Amino acid sequence: MKYVVILTMLAAFVTLVYWRLRPYIKMARRFLGVVRDVRRVSEANTSHEVTRRETSPRASNEILVRCASCGTWIPASRAVRLRASQNAYCSHACLERAADAPRSTRKTAS
Repeated sequence: MKYVVILTMLAAFVTLVYWRLRPYIKMARRFLGVVRDVRRVSEANTSHEVTRRETSPRASNEILVRCASCGTWIPASRAVRLRASQNAYCSHACLERAADAPRSTRKTAS
């Protein structure tokens, strides 16, 4: 019985401390998320600059594909593709726009 009372008091104390520190914990998580995103973007830019320097002018003969949503021609290596279809999109925004667009009605033979 004595241990149950002690554990209840300890749990209440931990809950109170957590409740008071929760805004600071939330702020620290947001800050660390921003730091992680900045680091990921800077690493992506660094690797992109390295690949840009390493590519030769002869690499410009890459196959181009047309975006199924907006019609923009883009290199095949940069195209966003779905596994289920052969359609290529220039960006995730175009892919989402195409998915949200109302489907054209098909005429049936009657």
